Amino acid sequence: MINSRKTIAVFMNHVSTTYRLPLCEKINLTAAELGYNVMFFNFLGIISGRHKEYGEYEYKLIDVIPYDQFAGIIFDEESFSFPDMVERLVAAIKKKADCPVISISSMMEDFYNILIDDSKGIELIVRHLYEHHGCRKIGYMSGPFSHPDAIRRYDAFKKVMTDLGLPEDGCGVFEGDFWLNRGRGAAEYFLTGTKERPEAIVCANDYMAMALCKAFDDRGVNIPDDIIVTGFDGTEEGQEHIPKLTTVNCGRETIAETAVKLIDGINKGEKPPKLTLISPSVTLGNTCGCTTIDYKKELRRINELTAQSRSVRYYLGDVIGATLKMNIVESIADLEQAFADYAVNFGGYRSFLLMSYIDKDGKSALEKGMSKPADRVYPVIQVDRWGDHDGERKIISTKEFLPTENKDEPRFVYVTGMHCGDRCFGYCAVTMTGHRVFNEFFTVWIATLSVALESLLRRNNILDLVDNLEDISERDGLTGMYNRRGFEMHSEFAAGELEKDTVACAMVIDMDGLKRINDRYGHAEGDFAIRALADMISECCTDDIIAGRTGGDEFYVFAPGYNESKADIFYNHLTRKIDDFNSTAEKPYLLSASFGAFVHEKGKCDLEEMMKRADERMYAVKQTRKHRRSTDN
Repeated sequence: MINSRKTIAVFMNHVSTTYRLPLCEKINLTAAELGYNVMFFNFLGIISGRHKEYGEYEYKLIDVIPYDQFAGIIFDEESFSFPDMVERLVAAIKKKADCPVISISSMMEDFYNILIDDSKGIELIVRHLYEHHGCRKIGYMSGPFSHPDAIRRYDAFKKVMTDLGLPEDGCGVFEGDFWLNRGRGAAEYFLTGTKERPEAIVCANDYMAMALCKAFDDRGVNIPDDIIVTGFDGTEEGQEHIPKLTTVNCGRETIAETAVKLIDGINKGEKPPKLTLISPSVTLGNTCGCTTIDYKKELRRINELTAQSRSVRYYLGDVIGATLKMNIVESIADLEQAFADYAVNFGGYRSFLLMSYIDKDGKSALEKGMSKPADRVYPVIQVDRWGDHDGERKIISTKEFLPTENKDEPRFVYVTGMHCGDRCFGYCAVTMTGHRVFNEFFTVWIATLSVALESLLRRNNILDLVDNLEDISERDGLTGMYNRRGFEMHSEFAAGELEKDTVACAMVIDMDGLKRINDRYGHAEGDFAIRALADMISECCTDDIIAGRTGGDEFYVFAPGYNESKADIFYNHLTRKIDDFNSTAEKPYLLSASFGAFVHEKGKCDLEEMMKRADERMYAVKQTRKHRRSTDN
């Protein structure tokens, strides 16, 4: 799949978010120490909180993942924004995987579980406020009341408050959203909507705590002097926030390390419990007053952020330029080159592969729009910066999933499904140079590349349509041969390419008795006879000969390089085919055709004159046949 090493799979939404970066990096570090590859299946879900339809089609990747080839699976259910995606993944894992599966964010009955002890975390932060700060008036900002994590943490809050002899709901409980949108409402509630103004507010995660700090600051409320605010989860943003949050460190790095070691132990025969609880700890910050702001340190950090912001602007310029470039390419090779040239701002990477689905006819998803995955793939884009692949590209089964590397060190590969709406192209795989995850610009590249693939597919479809339209305008609908327009265009071009004094032959073939067949046996039988004669003429033509049906029962042939002898051979060959048809077709009529040929030998080839002379000779033959038939009668 990657190389000879065993691989641990990680199923997760948005691996590059700051909340999950430490988790992913620790998984990589621990796996490398134990000799495993890691393959992250990076689902994107809802983009920007608005574009729900993107995530709705990501389920298609689930059908081609080689579950039975993994040494272990780590599943982050909490990260997924679509419940039905979780259900599909869990069903596929249960059906196809034959390895230990570790759930790291929610209790899942059929898997091993490594979870943070939420109740212990809430107890620690409330007791810190009670014992170290003397707080008795404590409010609580919950997540959505129906969310499992919010329910657990709220229940823990009520229990510790009761254990301390305080009202279980403290100075009031406000329902937040686990995000940044309810800060103003919470501030208004705690300042004016409760019987007592709280001394401290415990927030069920860091994002809500940051939003509440901002709302209090807008109202002139000082933190922590007027009100203490604490968070939960220990996110990087919370520690970079000014003031820095006092929060509960959920030990996600410990969870990551424990999950990988658990998989390794099970593979070696160990039998761990179904549930492992990780004890959290309190991270002290400025928002409770236990630490003070180091302004020199913060100034340095702000200057660093300013420099990063400047780099981001440069990166955005690169992405905009690349987007314009990638959406006007005319081939997948051009798209590959554009990606190699421009996609340099999402972190150091070893290789990037775009595996396109290949249908049973050997066509890729870029040539033929696909609404579901195929069972074969091909690396239509392969940017190999470290020489990890041997350069040979070939179609492989989705069971192999990725081309095998020629190096055997532990690898960290991130797989994302490539689609544009309902259209699925395949999947991409980026291998990073170290244990760190790519930055958020990679998601921009994924979206840009998906749109570019759709544009390329539509361009290919338009070209095919134009070709088909041109073909239709040149072809006879009944026989598939060139029509008059097609014959004239192609034969005139061929005649113009002939060198002076090059021999060429024009032939005119006219079916005898078509009207009689139509009148006696019907036009369907007449059409059958025309098609039969057309097939015989086509079978007599070599690649250089141009033939067409130029009238109801009339056929023209232009044969470069044909002299009188070759024309006679053509005629004899056609005559034998007609005789064979008459002896085997069991038709109530005999098929026959009049034939005339004219050979050009010297001077400039005048196609119109040649066809005229051949037609005259054919007509003379036809008249002779008519005279013979009338004499016989």
